[in-house]
Amino acid sequence: MKRFFTVLLVMMMVFGAVSAFASGQGEGGSGKASNVAGDVNGDGVFTISYIAVTTTLAPYPIDILNQFMVLADSKGWDLEVYDSNGDVNTQTEQVASVISDEVADLVVLFPVDSGAAVTYVQDFADAGIDVITLSSDVKEEGQSDVYCYVGPDQKNSLVKPGADYIMKNFKAGANYVILSGWEAQYDYIVREAAVNEFFAGKGYNQLSVKYCGASRDNAYEEMSALLVANKNIDFVFALSDEFALGGIQAIKEAGYKPGQISVVSLEAFIGSMTQLKEGWMQITVTQTGSDIINKLDEVIGSWMKGEAIDYSQLSVGTPITKANAADWESKLPY
Repeated sequence: MKRFFTVLLVMMMVFGAVSAFASGQGEGGSGKASNVAGDVNGDGVFTISYIAVTTTLAPYPIDILNQFMVLADSKGWDLEVYDSNGDVNTQTEQVASVISDEVADLVVLFPVDSGAAVTYVQDFADAGIDVITLSSDVKEEGQSDVYCYVGPDQKNSLVKPGADYIMKNFKAGANYVILSGWEAQYDYIVREAAVNEFFAGKGYNQLSVKYCGASRDNAYEEMSALLVANKNIDFVFALSDEFALGGIQAIKEAGYKPGQISVVSLEAFIGSMTQLKEGWMQITVTQTGSDIINKLDEVIGSWMKGEAIDYSQLSVGTPITKANAADWESKLPY
């Protein structure tokens, strides 16, 4: 009988040790365990905190959020959404909140300011939370703390078609302006740098760069002022159709005819198709939320498996001109 109780006691101790290990209660354990894919913190739910520069101020981020919500719902993921409304201080507070709440298993960050985001990703790394940057990246010094960047091929897919059009149709001496978005936002920084790189040594005269936030109205006002100050603008390089459409409105109201000032752009809004067909805009390039979220879905799957992948995970767009604008009117999401 004594031997029986001894064996029983040993079995109970082994069972208790195994149970403690399985639940994370053993030495060095996290205190929790879960069989839910991606559930790093062991609360039984895979939670993504999506911290965005904006989800409401422009069609593209609205489309990204809509597609992200559809994906999360289909996968059974818990998606927490933080809208920074283009304000770096708000985004800084949101980052601190996500870290202190200890709910997020993964952060998807669409940063307001690429420099400030370096600190964000360092803080997330210190907290043991992985980060994927979306659409707009952190500066290079912070990229070692990021799993990967998911976004459009800003230079070769988006900017290059417009640059190629200009270099084909304009000789040295042509004057141009750039209509951009947030000055510190990574995607606009890369796009502006790409324009400058493609035009280097071509003899084009850059008269001005105007930053319009996420506002078509701002672009209209900036372009109106540029047309008063400069009577010799040959073309406009808009870094989003949001700004191109505001700029075109100003060009129309200033009395110009279609094509007198060429407009090249990117991001392809439905409203731009009419401008292309009528000759007010010469070229734009598609960039949709579904393109980027499909790529994000692939990336999250790799992250869940612990796979190492290339840092830049790029989506590509399709150039649209007057010739194929009608085909795209029913395909574009905004």
